Amino acid sequence: MRVVTVKAIAKELHERGHYLDELYQITIAYATSLHTRYCTVDARCDAIELRYQTEEELGPYEYPWLEDDEWNLLDDERSDIEDELEELFNTVIGFEHDCNPFKK
Repeated sequence: MRVVTVKAIAKELHERGHYLDELYQITIAYATSLHTRYCTVDARCDAIELRYQTEEELGPYEYPWLEDDEWNLLDDERSDIEDELEELFNTVIGFEHDCNPFKK
C-alpha cells in the first residue's frame, strides 16, 4: 500500500481554500504526527528483518520475520497508520471549499 503523504494532504487543504487557517494547522499537525509514528514503526520492522537476514542465510523466498510476534504487531500498527492517513486524506477531499468548521 502506498502511504498518503503530509504534502498530499496539505495540497488538498490548500486547494480547498485552507492555507494556514486553524483547520490546516490542526490537520497538518495530526498528519505529521501519524507520519512520524509510521516512520518509527517502519524502521523497527526493518531492523527486525535485518536481524533475521544477518543471523542466517536465507533463501530467496524465506521470510522468517513473518513468524515473529513483535514484527507482526508492528506490521499491524503500520497498516493501521496507513489506513488512518488514507482516511484523513479522504476526509480532506470531502471538505467544502472555504468552509471552516471552527468558525460559525
